[in-house]
Amino acid sequence: MAIIPVNLARVSQNLRAFQLLESVRSNTAGLYREQNRVATGLRFNRPSEDPLGAAAANAIQRRLEIANQLERNLLRVNTTLAQSETAVMDAMQLLMSVQTLALETASDTSSPDERSSLATVVDSVLDQLIAVGNRTYLGSYLFGGLAGGSLPFELTGDGVLYHGGTGRATSIVDTDLSQDFYTVSGAEFFEALSGTVPGIVDLNPILTSDTRISELRGTTGRGVSLGRILVSDGVQEVQIDLSGADTVGDLVSLLNAQLPGGLQATLSDTGITIGTGLGVPTQITIRDVAGGHTARDLGLTADGLAVSVGGADLDPRLTLRTQLADLNGGAGLPLANGLTVTNGSRSVTLDFTGAETLEDLLNVFNHADVGVWARLADDGNSIEVVSRLAGSDLRISESGGTLAGALGVRTLSGATRLADLNDGRGVDTVDGADLRITTADGTVIEVDLDGARTLQDVVDLLNAAGGGAITVGLVSQGNGLQITDNTGGPGTLSVERANLSPAIDGLGLNTTATGGTLVGADVNPVRTDSAFTALVELRDALRADDRARISSAGQRLDDALARMQEVQGRLASRTKAMEERSALLESEVTSARMLLSDVQDADLAEVIVRFQQMEIALQANMATAARVMNLSLMDYLR
Repeated sequence: MAIIPVNLARVSQNLRAFQLLESVRSNTAGLYREQNRVATGLRFNRPSEDPLGAAAANAIQRRLEIANQLERNLLRVNTTLAQSETAVMDAMQLLMSVQTLALETASDTSSPDERSSLATVVDSVLDQLIAVGNRTYLGSYLFGGLAGGSLPFELTGDGVLYHGGTGRATSIVDTDLSQDFYTVSGAEFFEALSGTVPGIVDLNPILTSDTRISELRGTTGRGVSLGRILVSDGVQEVQIDLSGADTVGDLVSLLNAQLPGGLQATLSDTGITIGTGLGVPTQITIRDVAGGHTARDLGLTADGLAVSVGGADLDPRLTLRTQLADLNGGAGLPLANGLTVTNGSRSVTLDFTGAETLEDLLNVFNHADVGVWARLADDGNSIEVVSRLAGSDLRISESGGTLAGALGVRTLSGATRLADLNDGRGVDTVDGADLRITTADGTVIEVDLDGARTLQDVVDLLNAAGGGAITVGLVSQGNGLQITDNTGGPGTLSVERANLSPAIDGLGLNTTATGGTLVGADVNPVRTDSAFTALVELRDALRADDRARISSAGQRLDDALARMQEVQGRLASRTKAMEERSALLESEVTSARMLLSDVQDADLAEVIVRFQQMEIALQANMATAARVMNLSLMDYLR
């Protein structure tokens, strides 16, 4: 704010005009600036007006933008969780109504006609439960996992097929940009996938030059950490940096480029060996630099006279890129006859012709349209198979070869525990003999199965008791025990229960021999232990008027409800946690807005007063200018 001086008697007219113009410009600009502050309510409209304030405001504004996005994220998260909670409660209410029905119909008071008519009620509940599983919110299926837009549950003639995934949707829900999940998959809540058919065989891939360092477990089982190692041949010691290696081939190349003159590194099927290559012992010392453990992880630590050192098994993990020819220590897999997968009424013999990698092999499983999903096991040693079809039995068997056993996914094998047979009901035995086998020549063989823990134990006991009269093993086509009569005579091979033992039923041997061979039934199918399975079993048991199966289905229903309640509890906890985050974020947004207001909002009372001051100053300038610039004849005479 400036007012032109009055005493300008000895100043030229041009200087007076210049000073007047500058004063008016300054006051006009100030008036305009204060007018903008009044109009916008902001302390500054350009960063140059307050650089420090502008920097602080920008930082707060960025924080607010993140917080606003988080508010939108949490709004979606909380509404999705609310919809999921509603769906979970509806599903559990449906099952609890059927639970009561199962208890009532398992008693003697219900007639066969009543049970048959109630099967329709269970069928209706099954349809309603599938509808709950297929609920959507904002265009996404609540229980679809991350499988995309396909319908999660489909009712088929064999049961309920699950098309969804196991993943859970996540979102950034905190100012530190951390993520958290907010959905529950059908595999988790409805347990739509079967108990896993685990690969019980370590497929043991060999080490190749293309094997990545990240795929090695190393000698400790915790991976390989690359760094520097010290290597000496007794004459020269060198320090070798291996940190740049990506594959095992890179490691060998780096070693050979820097090892002392007499040493060289070679790659075996299991590990890396360092030696002279001449068969002559030499002093070899290999150790880690201080704080490192590369030599230890690679199994190369050595200090002494030797022809070669190392060679420890670096235990590579299975990957989708693993070559099938590299499995089983380089022996590969017996792919010729394939294997058979049966799921409900669907059965297919898988042909692996042309498969070169594990990914190719898994794709054959997953594209077979039998409702199964094959994947690499978490341990990195094997593959595993699960069923997507609730209410039916999954069987994986041989088709004349040995591939199912070689992969470790045959559902009935010698390693199968007796306690796991018959859907977990196991095999019951009695004191004394359990089985009585009669051969064609009349030889009677009695076998006590006490002490047997696995199916192979049973096979060994039968073969030992038979003394060569019979040969017992697993069938080469399908699943089940096979007993072959090695005697000759007019009789027929038969297996009977001894001492009224139920073991014959538990082992599936209550069948009739054909041509001197008795083939047992498959007593170890894999079944999806889910609410859908319980409803399918209950419906079928009611139609068959089978009280034992009704009770069994009711027990499965109880177990399914208990597990669903656990998921409900976790979901409720998640909902509460997200609501608390929303409240905290709301408080943080409020604080940030207040801070932003302190930094950039103008004090209107102060601005108005300054505006009035500028206005008065401009008026004073104009009045002074009018008097000063009012020229007379005396001005020219001077």
